[in-house]
Amino acid sequence: MTMDPVIETKNLSKIFNIGTRERLTLFSDLRYRLSGEYPKRELRALSDINIKVNKGEMVAIIGPNGAGKTTLLRILAGIMAHTAGSYMVKGEVSCVFELGLGFNPRFTAIENVYLYGALHGLTRREMDLKLPSIINFSELGDFMGAKLSEFSSGMRARLAFATVIETLQGIVMIDEILAVGDVSFQDKCAGAIDGILEKGNTILYITHGLDVLRKYNGKALYIDGGNQIAYGDMKEVAGLYERDVSQKKKDLCE
Repeated sequence: MTMDPVIETKNLSKIFNIGTRERLTLFSDLRYRLSGEYPKRELRALSDINIKVNKGEMVAIIGPNGAGKTTLLRILAGIMAHTAGSYMVKGEVSCVFELGLGFNPRFTAIENVYLYGALHGLTRREMDLKLPSIINFSELGDFMGAKLSEFSSGMRARLAFATVIETLQGIVMIDEILAVGDVSFQDKCAGAIDGILEKGNTILYITHGLDVLRKYNGKALYIDGGNQIAYGDMKEVAGLYERDVSQKKKDLCE
């Protein structure tokens, strides 16, 4: 890993305007219907996120559900606009947000592999070279000629993950979707992360599986309620999050 920042945020914030559930009078409801503008309230999804990620580094993004983790990744990936602050992402970004996105259930497994590659700018020749690894990783060699609609959800996840892993490039952003298949396949998924790091890729990884983090060196970003609670050594930040979760459980029981 080199000290070459590829991601940096400065007071990055995101506010959503969402509809309210306030009770309306007949008159006010009619007025809102005519204007097409119902009352809204602000939901602050992220507040003043400040991080710096170096090339080749792994950063785990942790926190409770609804903390703003996915919102942060979607902004950094260029999928969602931010409201305030600024951010810099230097290099090509590969996103793993939804397995099987872009797959067509009417196509065969092998046709979907080539379709996915085409959607991500890879030539047929490039996918020809990647195909054996995809088949081997997914362990679906006998089913590659079958239509995706005939696959179980687990088989579709295997095919999608194997295809995604073989086509990742540059900065890799992963929402927590790696726990697919049985235990042995989950071990392969964890090994795939090791391979991404060994190639010098940068990884931002949303996870609730804190046990996984104990095997890696890197940083962790702990977000709660859209606020940055801590950013630093992965094991230290994960430990802080675990203590906070334990304390909240204790408070609920008292």
